[in-house]
Amino acid sequence: MNLKNKIVIVTGSSSGIGKTTALRFAREGSCVVITYHKNKKGGEETKKEVERLGGKCLLVKLNITKPEDIEILFKKVVSKFGTLDILINNASWPSEKVTFFETKKKDILELLDNNIVGAMMCSKYAVSIMQKQGYGKILNTSSIKGWEHGGGSMIVYASAKAAINSFTRTLAKQVAPSIQVNAVAPGYVRTRIYDKVADSKIKKYLDGTYLKRWITEEEVADAFAFLAKNDAMTGQIIYVDGGFTLK
Repeated sequence: MNLKNKIVIVTGSSSGIGKTTALRFAREGSCVVITYHKNKKGGEETKKEVERLGGKCLLVKLNITKPEDIEILFKKVVSKFGTLDILINNASWPSEKVTFFETKKKDILELLDNNIVGAMMCSKYAVSIMQKQGYGKILNTSSIKGWEHGGGSMIVYASAKAAINSFTRTLAKQVAPSIQVNAVAPGYVRTRIYDKVADSKIKKYLDGTYLKRWITEEEVADAFAFLAKNDAMTGQIIYVDGGFTLK
């Protein structure tokens, strides 16, 4: 798929990987739909940077756990652009409030809502649009925490990302051949969630990979762009992880 003038939703694109991915697609000439939940300033900054690159864009507030917000998002996209070519399910909650053995049911449901249910709901709306036009791409953000051998101490988060992997493969079977569904699973990316993590712990994380370094947001965004362009892949999970999964 040529990405020029394609309509791309990147959920959770007010900062981090989502923002960098939105800018990557803007450089390819795509029309980018940016979403934010609480970080309105970040969303507006992403919008300005997309426009600075010469791209068309739309900024929408989105709480990924609210079905009515999701419905409004897709209505706005169709109203402005007439269609949707690519959905990138990036919005997520990257940490757990308490350890698994202290967690309550509401904590588990809240995290699952943010990390798997929201992506499912967005995909449902995207598929209904893409099937009418006979093509489309759905790309999900997974994680090394969802890898088959488990995600360390983050039990609920790891389970949600493992669910993303299964959802990716299962949906890919259901909507083939017209729609391709794939996922990118980043390794250790220097985002704000690591700001309060001790240097010794970070060193242990990075030493657990073969490249012994952080993965950059740009490297993850490149993987999304690759999958969007490639028309011969579906149901695949690409690990951009510095060799973490070679263990």
